[in-house]
Amino acid sequence: MDTNLTNAEWIARFEADLKRRFHDRSTAKHYVSDLRLFVADQPEPLAAITTARVDTFVDHQRTRGLAPATVKRRVAALKTFFDFMAETLGEPQRPNPVSMRRHAGRQPQLLPRDLTESEVAQVLAVVDDQRDRAMVTLMLYAGLRVGEVATLSLAAISEPTDPAAPIRLRVLGKGRKERVVYLTREGYQILARYLAAESPPRPDVPLFRTRLGRGISVAGIEERLARYAERSGVALTAHRLRHTYGRRMAESEMPVLSLSRLLGHSSVQTTQRYIDGADPEVRRHYEAAMAGRSEQAKPEEPAPMVPPSDTPHVATVVRPEPAPYDGKVGLPAAPDWLRAGCRAWIENQWYQWKPSQRRHHALARLRQLRPFWCWQLDRRAIGGFAELTTADVAAYMSAELARGLAAKSVKGAIDTVYQQLRFLVDLGPLRALPERPPLRLPDPLPRHLEPQEVVALAEEVARREAGASAEDRLDLALYYLLGHGGLRISEALDLRFADLDLAGRRVRIRDGKGRRDRVVYLTTTAAKGLRRYRELVPHAGEDLVLSCQGRPLRYEEAWSRVGRLGEAAGIPKLSPHRLRHTYATHLLNNGLSLEALRRLMGHENMNTTLIYARLADTTLEQQYRTAIGRLADNHGNSV
Repeated sequence: MDTNLTNAEWIARFEADLKRRFHDRSTAKHYVSDLRLFVADQPEPLAAITTARVDTFVDHQRTRGLAPATVKRRVAALKTFFDFMAETLGEPQRPNPVSMRRHAGRQPQLLPRDLTESEVAQVLAVVDDQRDRAMVTLMLYAGLRVGEVATLSLAAISEPTDPAAPIRLRVLGKGRKERVVYLTREGYQILARYLAAESPPRPDVPLFRTRLGRGISVAGIEERLARYAERSGVALTAHRLRHTYGRRMAESEMPVLSLSRLLGHSSVQTTQRYIDGADPEVRRHYEAAMAGRSEQAKPEEPAPMVPPSDTPHVATVVRPEPAPYDGKVGLPAAPDWLRAGCRAWIENQWYQWKPSQRRHHALARLRQLRPFWCWQLDRRAIGGFAELTTADVAAYMSAELARGLAAKSVKGAIDTVYQQLRFLVDLGPLRALPERPPLRLPDPLPRHLEPQEVVALAEEVARREAGASAEDRLDLALYYLLGHGGLRISEALDLRFADLDLAGRRVRIRDGKGRRDRVVYLTTTAAKGLRRYRELVPHAGEDLVLSCQGRPLRYEEAWSRVGRLGEAAGIPKLSPHRLRHTYATHLLNNGLSLEALRRLMGHENMNTTLIYARLADTTLEQQYRTAIGRLADNHGNSV
């Protein structure tokens, strides 16, 4: 009977099945490797594996610090295997112990990591070998993958007779798909100089060779790039060169379908990530809307070809990753079933939160769970999660509202309770969720600054710009990121110098709320202010931008600095969130579209954006007049 197969026999059958289905891909190699890792971690018979065993394996992977994408692939490999097992056993209803929602977790929505133009200049300044410069040129100016560079041959290069036409390169890319890419004449000259200095290779052999005459390998190219990364002080990889090509094409408004073909993407959604990180239309709208708040006369000059920086490459201002949650802090002094359920849920969520915010999120969730469950236990005896009823939840909500707690705060607490309960349904101790009682929320107005407060704050900022103290520069850097870039306070505190492109007036937000990357833009004034601040603080690329006396700026310190800036301008209770509301409202009332604003704010839902910004009455009236005027032009004077 197949159920008596050993783990080694199951793995062999699984590998054979994958090779039949994906004979021209590396799927079998990776999935089988992942399955062997699982068996080494959980050595009991595969036919007896439970969801709890998969939980343990996934927790071990996350504890090792593996990337979310790596964990997701290993989970996908396990799910595929257990589907294969059910099919092999002829038991299509056999439960799969793997759940993608439960075990893969939320995946970060990452943007490509391109190089800034200043970093490109630093890299090119140190690439002094003709062969290496030609390889860098193909990745940077033609968007080739590193493997495509390694296998490129002379036969794949076509030089048109038209001197104005670009050079054509025929490459065999990922998934063994062939495509044609283009290289400018200037880029081809760099390649031609390398070919002129070398003995001509046969048309069908790799173009780039080692000193021994063999074709250079992917590992060999990556090793050369690592050397240039060390010399230039830039975190250089082959993929970052290709990402830079994609970003430049996107900024030049190449249509997404054309860019997808040039990059060799099988899905346009992959290409769309390049557009999202470099959308020229959003940038134009942002600069037009912010024109009244900043000198926007001309863009920054392009970065010159500069030698490598003397700045130390080792980051010193970093926020250490918190130790894994040990369950000793914040848990209610309550029955064992409640303590165990709270701890299990926090441990499950821990690695899905951004490292710098894990402890903050854990304690915040526990501050919501503790009063809820303690209130329920004081009200009546509850022997387990399954005994919680809709009436219990409704009674707690009514009691909290009666004692003056805001409806939004009550909703947040109940959201957390139901997140925990949904986890317990997946885990098994709870069979079903109690129906959630409705709660009517007020429609809040944005907490933006009034026009006269905006003027007063601008005057205070201008006054401080005239000073040169490090304290003022730090306050202004924080203000520009929040007020001109619209960053959340947590995003500003986690920002690294490598994510600041001051020459391009861009800021790359890594792993923002919802694990989403995005790019926001800066005014010329903000870029200049941040440049002045940067000159005062020693920094490496991975150093945190906002620091005080050589250590990361803390959350409460940032709030205090913003508050003092507001008090100096005559604005009581100025907060980072009010600056973000003001940023959104200003952009909306100066012509930025809601979709563009949603993307700049990093919102998943348009309704969230509407909470932050409302049309001013004057803007609404002006838009009405414009619309009615067009209506009259189109339909005569009957309106």
